Amino acid sequence: MKKILLLLISLSVLASCKKEASVEQLLEEGNLEQIQKRRDKLQSELNQSKKDINLLNEKITELDPQDVEYSLVTAMYAKDTVFNHYVEVQGSVVTKNDKQIYPEMSGVMTRLYVNEGSYVKRGALIATVDDGGLKQQIAQQQVQLELARTTFERQKRLWDQNIGSEMQYLEAKNRVEALQKGIESMQQQLKKVNVYAPYSGSVEEVITKQGQVVSPGATPIIRLVGLGDLYVEAEVPERFLPTVTTGTSTIVELEAIDKEFSSKVRRVNSTINPSSRSFKVEVPVPNDRLIKPNLIANLKLNDYSNEDAILIPTDVINEDASGEQSVFVVDQLIDEVEEIYSIRRMVVELGKENDNGMVEVLSGLENNSKIIAEGAKSLIDGDEVKITSFENSQQEQNEDAS
Repeated sequence: MKKILLLLISLSVLASCKKEASVEQLLEEGNLEQIQKRRDKLQSELNQSKKDINLLNEKITELDPQDVEYSLVTAMYAKDTVFNHYVEVQGSVVTKNDKQIYPEMSGVMTRLYVNEGSYVKRGALIATVDDGGLKQQIAQQQVQLELARTTFERQKRLWDQNIGSEMQYLEAKNRVEALQKGIESMQQQLKKVNVYAPYSGSVEEVITKQGQVVSPGATPIIRLVGLGDLYVEAEVPERFLPTVTTGTSTIVELEAIDKEFSSKVRRVNSTINPSSRSFKVEVPVPNDRLIKPNLIANLKLNDYSNEDAILIPTDVINEDASGEQSVFVVDQLIDEVEEIYSIRRMVVELGKENDNGMVEVLSGLENNSKIIAEGAKSLIDGDEVKITSFENSQQEQNEDAS
Protein backbone atom coordinates (compact mmCIF):
# COMPACT_ATOMS: atom_id res chain seq x y z
CA MET A 1 0.00 0.00 0.00
CA LYS A 2 2.81 2.37 0.87
CA LYS A 3 4.49 1.70 -2.48
CA ILE A 4 1.28 2.52 -4.34
CA LEU A 5 0.90 5.75 -2.36
CA LEU A 6 4.47 6.79 -3.13
CA LEU A 7 3.92 5.96 -6.81
CA LEU A 8 0.80 8.12 -6.93
CA ILE A 9 2.63 11.03 -5.26
CA SER A 10 5.49 10.71 -7.74
CA LEU A 11 3.12 10.69 -10.71
CA SER A 12 1.35 13.76 -9.29
CA VAL A 13 4.65 15.61 -8.91
CA LEU A 14 5.70 14.64 -12.41
CA ALA A 15 2.39 15.80 -13.82
CA SER A 16 2.71 19.16 -12.10
CA CYS A 17 6.27 19.55 -13.36
CA LYS A 18 5.14 18.96 -16.92
CA LYS A 19 2.60 21.70 -16.66
CA GLU A 20 5.13 24.18 -15.25
CA ALA A 21 7.49 25.87 -17.71
CA SER A 22 11.22 25.33 -17.20
CA VAL A 23 13.54 28.12 -16.11
CA GLU A 24 15.09 28.18 -19.57
CA GLN A 25 11.66 28.64 -21.15
CA LEU A 26 10.82 31.47 -18.75
CA LEU A 27 14.09 33.23 -19.55
CA GLU A 28 13.47 32.83 -23.27
CA GLU A 29 9.92 34.21 -23.00
CA GLY A 30 11.17 37.19 -20.98
CA ASN A 31 7.99 37.66 -18.92
CA LEU A 32 9.22 39.66 -15.90
CA GLU A 33 6.23 38.85 -13.70
CA GLN A 34 6.53 35.11 -14.30
CA ILE A 35 10.31 35.18 -13.77
CA GLN A 36 9.90 36.99 -10.43
CA LYS A 37 7.22 34.54 -9.32
CA ARG A 38 9.46 31.56 -10.12
CA ARG A 39 12.42 33.15 -8.31
CA ASP A 40 10.30 33.81 -5.19
CA LYS A 41 8.94 30.28 -5.30
CA LEU A 42 12.41 28.72 -5.59
CA GLN A 43 13.74 30.98 -2.82
CA SER A 44 10.86 29.93 -0.57
CA GLU A 45 11.49 26.27 -1.33
CA LEU A 46 15.21 26.75 -0.62
CA ASN A 47 14.53 28.42 2.72
CA GLN A 48 12.10 25.68 3.68
CA SER A 49 14.64 23.03 2.68
CA LYS A 50 17.25 24.68 4.88
CA LYS A 51 14.83 24.76 7.80
CA ASP A 52 13.99 21.10 7.26
CA ILE A 53 17.70 20.27 7.15
CA ASN A 54 18.21 22.10 10.45
CA LEU A 55 15.35 20.13 12.04
CA LEU A 56 16.83 16.91 10.71
CA ASN A 57 20.27 17.89 12.02
CA GLU A 58 18.81 18.61 15.46
CA LYS A 59 17.20 15.18 15.52
CA ILE A 60 20.37 13.55 14.25
CA THR A 61 22.32 15.31 17.01
CA GLU A 62 19.85 13.99 19.54
CA LEU A 63 20.04 10.44 18.22
CA ASP A 64 23.72 10.40 17.20
CA PRO A 65 25.81 13.43 18.34
CA GLN A 66 28.81 12.22 16.31
CA ASP A 67 26.97 12.35 12.95
CA VAL A 68 26.29 16.12 12.70
CA GLU A 69 27.91 18.09 9.85
CA TYR A 70 28.12 21.83 10.48
CA SER A 71 28.67 24.43 7.78
CA LEU A 72 32.27 25.61 7.83
CA VAL A 73 32.52 29.40 7.78
CA THR A 74 34.92 32.20 8.60
CA ALA A 75 34.00 35.28 10.62
CA MET A 76 35.29 38.81 10.86
CA TYR A 77 34.85 41.97 12.90
CA ALA A 78 33.06 44.93 11.35
CA LYS A 79 35.59 47.76 11.52
CA ASP A 80 34.95 51.28 12.73
CA THR A 81 37.27 53.36 10.53
CA VAL A 82 37.66 56.46 8.37
CA PHE A 83 35.73 56.20 5.10
CA ASN A 84 36.29 58.43 2.08
CA HIS A 85 34.17 58.16 -1.04
CA TYR A 86 35.40 59.50 -4.36
CA VAL A 87 33.80 60.52 -7.63
CA GLU A 88 36.09 59.50 -10.49
CA VAL A 89 36.19 61.58 -13.66
CA GLN A 90 38.70 62.05 -16.46
CA GLY A 91 40.09 65.37 -17.62
CA SER A 92 43.19 66.87 -19.21
CA VAL A 93 45.95 69.24 -18.18
CA VAL A 94 45.33 72.80 -19.34
CA THR A 95 47.19 76.09 -19.23
CA LYS A 96 45.73 79.51 -19.90
CA ASN A 97 49.16 80.59 -21.11
CA ASP A 98 49.18 78.71 -24.41
CA LYS A 99 48.89 81.37 -27.09
CA GLN A 100 50.14 82.48 -30.45
CA ILE A 101 52.08 85.73 -30.20
CA TYR A 102 51.29 88.39 -32.83
CA PRO A 103 53.12 91.62 -33.75
CA GLU A 104 51.50 94.98 -33.01
CA MET A 105 52.39 96.57 -36.34
CA SER A 106 52.70 95.53 -39.98
CA GLY A 107 56.02 95.18 -41.76
CA VAL A 108 58.89 92.84 -42.50
CA MET A 109 60.14 90.86 -39.49
CA THR A 110 63.81 91.87 -39.56
CA ARG A 111 64.98 89.84 -36.56
CA LEU A 112 63.83 86.77 -34.63
CA TYR A 113 65.57 86.26 -31.30
CA VAL A 114 64.24 82.82 -30.26
CA ASN A 115 64.21 79.22 -31.51
CA GLU A 116 61.80 76.34 -30.99
CA GLY A 117 62.33 74.94 -27.51
CA SER A 118 63.80 78.17 -26.17
CA TYR A 119 62.70 79.25 -22.70
CA VAL A 120 61.95 82.96 -22.41
CA LYS A 121 61.09 85.08 -19.42
CA ARG A 122 58.26 87.55 -19.27
CA GLY A 123 59.24 90.79 -21.05
CA ALA A 124 62.03 89.19 -23.10
CA LEU A 125 62.47 90.47 -26.67
CA ILE A 126 61.16 87.92 -29.18
CA ALA A 127 61.30 89.69 -32.56
CA THR A 128 61.70 93.05 -34.29
CA VAL A 129 59.60 94.34 -37.18
CA ASP A 130 60.87 96.90 -39.73
CA ASP A 131 59.59 100.37 -38.77
CA GLY A 132 58.88 101.36 -42.38
CA GLY A 133 60.82 104.62 -42.13
CA LEU A 134 59.13 105.66 -38.90
CA LYS A 135 62.40 106.68 -37.23
CA GLN A 136 63.23 108.96 -40.18
CA GLN A 137 59.79 110.54 -40.00
CA ILE A 138 60.27 111.21 -36.27
CA ALA A 139 63.65 112.84 -36.96
CA GLN A 140 62.07 115.11 -39.60
CA GLN A 141 59.24 116.04 -37.26
CA GLN A 142 61.71 116.90 -34.52
CA VAL A 143 63.49 119.33 -36.87
CA GLN A 144 60.17 120.97 -37.65
CA LEU A 145 59.38 121.10 -33.94
CA GLU A 146 62.58 123.00 -33.19
CA LEU A 147 61.73 125.55 -35.88
CA ALA A 148 58.19 125.87 -34.60
CA ARG A 149 59.43 126.44 -31.04
CA THR A 150 61.76 129.23 -32.25
CA THR A 151 58.89 130.89 -34.09
CA PHE A 152 56.60 130.54 -31.07
CA GLU A 153 59.18 132.05 -28.70
CA ARG A 154 59.53 135.10 -30.99
CA GLN A 155 55.76 135.55 -31.24
CA LYS A 156 55.45 135.19 -27.47
CA ARG A 157 58.04 137.93 -26.82
CA LEU A 158 56.25 140.24 -29.24
CA TRP A 159 52.87 139.41 -27.75
CA ASP A 160 54.18 140.12 -24.24
CA GLN A 161 55.16 143.59 -25.55
CA ASN A 162 51.75 144.07 -27.15
CA ILE A 163 53.32 143.80 -30.59
CA GLY A 164 51.78 141.66 -33.34
CA SER A 165 48.41 139.97 -33.48
CA GLU A 166 46.94 137.43 -31.11
CA MET A 167 46.16 135.15 -34.06
CA GLN A 168 49.83 134.86 -34.98
CA TYR A 169 50.70 134.03 -31.37
CA LEU A 170 48.03 131.30 -31.08
CA GLU A 171 48.92 129.77 -34.43
CA ALA A 172 52.57 129.48 -33.40
CA LYS A 173 51.55 127.89 -30.08
CA ASN A 174 49.19 125.40 -31.70
CA ARG A 175 51.86 124.46 -34.23
CA VAL A 176 54.28 123.47 -31.43
CA GLU A 177 51.65 121.48 -29.56
CA ALA A 178 50.52 119.64 -32.71
CA LEU A 179 54.08 118.65 -33.61
CA GLN A 180 54.76 117.46 -30.06
CA LYS A 181 51.66 115.23 -30.04
CA GLY A 182 52.50 113.89 -33.49
CA ILE A 183 56.01 112.95 -32.40
CA GLU A 184 54.73 111.31 -29.22
CA SER A 185 52.26 109.27 -31.26
CA MET A 186 54.96 108.11 -33.66
CA GLN A 187 57.25 107.24 -30.75
CA GLN A 188 54.52 105.08 -29.25
CA GLN A 189 54.05 103.44 -32.64
CA LEU A 190 57.80 102.89 -32.89
CA LYS A 191 57.73 100.88 -29.65
CA LYS A 192 55.47 98.38 -31.38
CA VAL A 193 58.25 97.27 -33.71
CA ASN A 194 59.56 95.13 -30.84
CA VAL A 195 57.60 92.01 -29.86
CA TYR A 196 57.97 90.99 -26.19
CA ALA A 197 56.98 87.82 -24.30
CA PRO A 198 53.76 88.49 -22.32
CA TYR A 199 54.62 85.69 -19.83
CA SER A 200 57.41 83.23 -19.11
CA GLY A 201 57.29 80.01 -21.06
CA SER A 202 58.67 77.72 -23.72
CA VAL A 203 58.63 78.47 -27.45
CA GLU A 204 56.56 75.54 -28.66
CA GLU A 205 56.59 76.53 -32.33
CA VAL A 206 58.15 79.17 -34.59
CA ILE A 207 55.41 80.01 -37.06
CA THR A 208 56.85 82.91 -39.09
CA LYS A 209 60.43 83.03 -40.31
CA GLN A 210 62.74 86.02 -40.29
CA GLY A 211 62.30 88.21 -43.38
CA GLN A 212 58.59 87.50 -43.86
CA VAL A 213 55.89 90.17 -43.80
CA VAL A 214 53.75 90.17 -40.66
CA SER A 215 50.65 92.07 -39.55
CA PRO A 216 48.67 92.38 -36.28
CA GLY A 217 46.04 89.67 -35.67
CA ALA A 218 46.83 87.92 -38.95
CA THR A 219 50.40 86.63 -38.81
CA PRO A 220 51.45 84.84 -35.60
CA ILE A 221 55.19 84.79 -34.97
CA ILE A 222 55.50 82.01 -32.37
CA ARG A 223 53.40 79.81 -30.10
CA LEU A 224 54.40 80.38 -26.47
CA VAL A 225 53.40 77.88 -23.76
CA GLY A 226 53.68 78.91 -20.11
CA LEU A 227 54.01 76.04 -17.61
CA GLY A 228 53.73 78.09 -14.43
CA ASP A 229 49.95 77.79 -13.97
CA LEU A 230 48.86 74.32 -15.02
CA TYR A 231 45.55 72.79 -13.94
CA VAL A 232 43.31 69.85 -14.77
CA GLU A 233 39.97 70.66 -16.36
CA ALA A 234 37.27 68.00 -16.15
CA GLU A 235 33.50 67.67 -16.43
CA VAL A 236 31.53 66.28 -13.46
CA PRO A 237 27.94 64.94 -13.76
CA GLU A 238 25.39 67.45 -12.45
CA ARG A 239 24.12 65.08 -9.73
CA PHE A 240 27.35 65.72 -7.82
CA LEU A 241 26.84 69.50 -7.79
CA PRO A 242 25.87 69.58 -4.06
CA THR A 243 28.95 67.60 -2.96
CA VAL A 244 31.73 68.68 -5.35
CA THR A 245 32.48 72.32 -4.55
CA THR A 246 35.39 74.75 -4.35
CA GLY A 247 37.89 73.31 -1.88
CA THR A 248 36.91 69.65 -2.41
CA SER A 249 39.94 67.42 -1.73
CA THR A 250 41.13 65.65 -4.86
CA ILE A 251 43.61 62.95 -5.85
CA VAL A 252 45.16 63.59 -9.28
CA GLU A 253 46.54 60.60 -11.19
CA LEU A 254 48.75 61.08 -14.26
CA GLU A 255 49.23 57.53 -15.50
CA ALA A 256 51.38 58.47 -18.51
CA ILE A 257 54.16 59.80 -16.29
CA ASP A 258 53.36 57.59 -13.27
CA LYS A 259 52.62 60.48 -10.91
CA GLU A 260 49.95 60.95 -8.23
CA PHE A 261 49.43 63.87 -5.85
CA SER A 262 46.81 65.60 -3.74
CA SER A 263 45.14 68.86 -4.67
CA LYS A 264 41.86 70.75 -4.22
CA VAL A 265 39.18 72.06 -6.55
CA ARG A 266 39.88 75.77 -7.05
CA ARG A 267 37.01 76.64 -9.36
CA VAL A 268 33.56 75.27 -10.20
CA ASN A 269 31.72 76.56 -13.26
CA SER A 270 28.46 78.33 -12.49
CA THR A 271 26.69 76.82 -15.53
CA ILE A 272 25.65 73.31 -16.58
CA ASN A 273 26.49 72.00 -20.04
CA PRO A 274 23.01 71.32 -21.52
CA SER A 275 24.23 68.54 -23.83
CA SER A 276 26.34 66.53 -21.35
CA ARG A 277 24.46 67.60 -18.15
CA SER A 278 27.76 68.25 -16.43
CA PHE A 279 29.76 71.12 -14.99
CA LYS A 280 33.46 71.96 -15.28
CA VAL A 281 35.95 72.00 -12.43
CA GLU A 282 39.54 73.21 -12.27
CA VAL A 283 42.15 71.45 -10.12
CA PRO A 284 45.66 72.98 -9.98
CA VAL A 285 48.71 70.77 -10.48
CA PRO A 286 52.29 71.42 -9.33
CA ASN A 287 54.96 72.96 -11.53
CA ASP A 288 56.76 69.89 -12.85
CA ARG A 289 58.78 69.69 -16.07
CA LEU A 290 57.12 66.35 -16.92
CA ILE A 291 53.58 67.72 -16.70
CA LYS A 292 52.51 69.06 -20.08
CA PRO A 293 49.29 70.58 -21.44
CA ASN A 294 46.77 68.05 -22.85
CA LEU A 295 48.13 65.26 -20.63
CA ILE A 296 45.26 62.93 -19.64
CA ALA A 297 44.46 63.03 -15.90
CA ASN A 298 42.19 60.97 -13.66
CA LEU A 299 40.53 62.90 -10.84
CA LYS A 300 39.22 61.34 -7.63
CA LEU A 301 36.97 63.98 -6.04
CA ASN A 302 36.24 63.37 -2.36
CA ASP A 303 32.47 63.94 -2.30
CA TYR A 304 31.79 62.21 1.05
CA SER A 305 33.71 61.37 4.26
CA ASN A 306 32.83 59.65 7.54
CA GLU A 307 35.34 59.56 10.38
CA ASP A 308 33.54 56.69 12.21
CA ALA A 309 32.21 54.48 9.45
CA ILE A 310 31.58 50.75 9.80
CA LEU A 311 32.81 49.00 6.68
CA ILE A 312 32.13 45.44 5.56
CA PRO A 313 32.91 43.55 2.32
CA THR A 314 30.16 43.65 -0.26
CA ASP A 315 30.37 39.88 -0.82
CA VAL A 316 29.04 39.07 2.70
CA ILE A 317 25.73 40.84 2.01
CA ASN A 318 22.59 38.85 1.21
CA GLU A 319 19.57 40.28 -0.58
CA ASP A 320 16.13 38.67 -0.53
CA ALA A 321 13.35 38.79 -3.11
CA SER A 322 12.01 42.07 -1.71
CA GLY A 323 15.39 43.77 -1.98
CA GLU A 324 16.03 43.75 1.78
CA GLN A 325 19.75 43.46 2.54
CA SER A 326 21.21 41.58 5.49
CA VAL A 327 24.25 39.89 6.96
CA PHE A 328 24.65 36.99 9.37
CA VAL A 329 26.12 37.82 12.77
CA VAL A 330 27.49 35.43 15.39
CA ASP A 331 24.82 34.99 18.06
CA GLN A 332 25.68 32.44 20.76
CA LEU A 333 28.46 29.99 21.50
CA ILE A 334 27.09 26.43 21.36
CA ASP A 335 30.24 24.34 21.74
CA GLU A 336 33.45 26.02 22.92
CA VAL A 337 35.66 23.04 22.10
CA GLU A 338 34.38 22.61 18.54
CA GLU A 339 33.81 26.37 18.13
CA ILE A 340 30.18 25.91 17.15
CA TYR A 341 28.05 29.06 17.11
CA SER A 342 24.47 29.91 16.30
CA ILE A 343 23.95 32.75 13.85
CA ARG A 344 21.33 35.43 13.44
CA ARG A 345 20.17 37.33 10.37
CA MET A 346 20.66 41.09 10.76
CA VAL A 347 19.01 43.57 8.38
CA VAL A 348 21.38 46.40 7.44
CA GLU A 349 21.07 49.77 5.75
CA LEU A 350 23.96 50.41 3.39
CA GLY A 351 25.60 53.64 2.26
CA LYS A 352 28.33 54.26 -0.27
CA GLU A 353 30.82 51.75 -1.63
CA ASN A 354 34.54 52.28 -2.24
CA ASP A 355 36.90 50.87 -4.88
CA ASN A 356 38.20 48.14 -2.56
CA GLY A 357 34.92 46.21 -2.37
CA MET A 358 33.96 47.67 1.00
CA VAL A 359 30.58 49.26 1.74
CA GLU A 360 29.48 51.58 4.54
CA VAL A 361 26.87 50.28 7.00
CA LEU A 362 24.54 53.08 8.11
CA SER A 363 22.50 50.98 10.54
CA GLY A 364 22.18 47.40 11.76
CA LEU A 365 25.74 46.81 12.97
CA GLU A 366 27.96 48.22 15.70
CA ASN A 367 31.70 48.52 15.96
CA ASN A 368 33.33 45.07 16.32
CA SER A 369 30.14 43.18 15.42
CA LYS A 370 31.05 39.60 14.52
CA ILE A 371 29.79 38.82 11.04
CA ILE A 372 30.02 35.70 8.91
CA ALA A 373 32.41 36.17 5.98
CA GLU A 374 33.06 33.13 3.78
CA GLY A 375 30.16 30.69 3.57
CA ALA A 376 27.42 33.24 4.31
CA LYS A 377 25.52 32.69 1.06
CA SER A 378 24.34 29.18 1.99
CA LEU A 379 23.03 30.00 5.50
CA ILE A 380 19.64 30.88 6.96
CA ASP A 381 18.57 32.54 10.19
CA GLY A 382 19.22 30.32 13.23
CA ASP A 383 21.79 28.02 11.61
CA GLU A 384 24.54 26.50 13.72
CA VAL A 385 27.97 26.76 12.14
CA LYS A 386 31.57 25.93 12.82
CA ILE A 387 33.81 28.99 12.62
CA THR A 388 37.22 27.99 11.33
CA SER A 389 38.86 31.39 11.76
CA PHE A 390 38.33 35.07 12.52
CA GLU A 391 39.90 37.28 9.87
CA ASN A 392 40.56 40.04 12.41
CA SER A 393 40.95 39.07 16.04
CA GLN A 394 39.68 41.20 18.90
CA GLN A 395 43.25 41.60 20.07
CA GLU A 396 44.24 43.13 16.72
CA GLN A 397 41.25 45.45 16.94
CA ASN A 398 42.33 46.66 20.39
CA GLU A 399 45.90 47.18 19.19
CA ASP A 400 44.65 49.23 16.23
CA ALA A 401 42.46 51.35 18.49
CA SER A 402 45.36 52.09 20.84
